[in-house]
Order: sequence, then structure tokens, then C-alpha cells
Amino acid sequence: MTEPTASLHRRLALDGTPEAVRALRGLVGSFLRDRGVPEDVVRAVTLAFAEALDNAIEHGGSTHGELNVWLRYTDRFIVVSLLDPGGDTVPLGRPVAPDPNAERGRGFQLMNRMMDAVRVRSYPRGGTRVSMLRYLHR
Repeated sequence: MTEPTASLHRRLALDGTPEAVRALRGLVGSFLRDRGVPEDVVRAVTLAFAEALDNAIEHGGSTHGELNVWLRYTDRFIVVSLLDPGGDTVPLGRPVAPDPNAERGRGFQLMNRMMDAVRVRSYPRGGTRVSMLRYLHR
């Protein structure tokens, strides 16, 4: 029987290697599967998490830094949050459609498509938090 709520917090030192990224994605997937989350939701949350993680590594200074990851599961929703040591500003505003010929620049669109809510917050002393919510029953 699964518990009605569960949380996981990990403070990690990343080396930015593909193996470390795979391991973190695997951690998220295992956490959700262990709670009986449907596989389509596991894939969506893991994909959104992977995109946020890639952004933290590329833009947030987590290539060789500390990253905090929180997961929260209830019988109604899942929350995934990442805090990286990156800069104090995030370029936010109205979503801009990427150039159809561009090979990059679709991360936030992808996260918003996979999740029900995505919030990004930068802190004046440095650090950026990406928090994403996914309802289990849409």
C-alpha cells in the first residue's frame, strides 16, 4: 500500500556528467513509480525535471556546484523543485515561441506542456528555483 503523501529532499554536488544527470532522472522516476504513479505521468514529470536540470547545469552554475532537489507526492499532485546556485535574474515575461529552425530554446515550453504549473524564482543573493506541479488526475 502506498502512503498518501511522501517527500524527498536531496542536496547534491553535481559534476555535470551525463551519468549524474541520468542518475537524478532515475531517482525521480523511481520515487514516483514506488508510489504507483501511472507511467505516462512518470515520463512527463521526469522529462520536465530533466529539462529543468539541464537548465540548472547550463545556466545555473551547477556544473560543479550544489543543487537542491525536492520531490513531493500526494494522492492528488506531484511537486518537483530544483534550486541551483545560479545568477540572480531569470529572463521572464511572456512566453516567446522559439525560432522553428533553432535547435534550442524550447525548455520552458516543454516544461509547461508536461506540467500543470511552472514557477521560476531568482533570489537577490544568487540562486534560481524552478518549481513544477503536476496533477495526477487531469
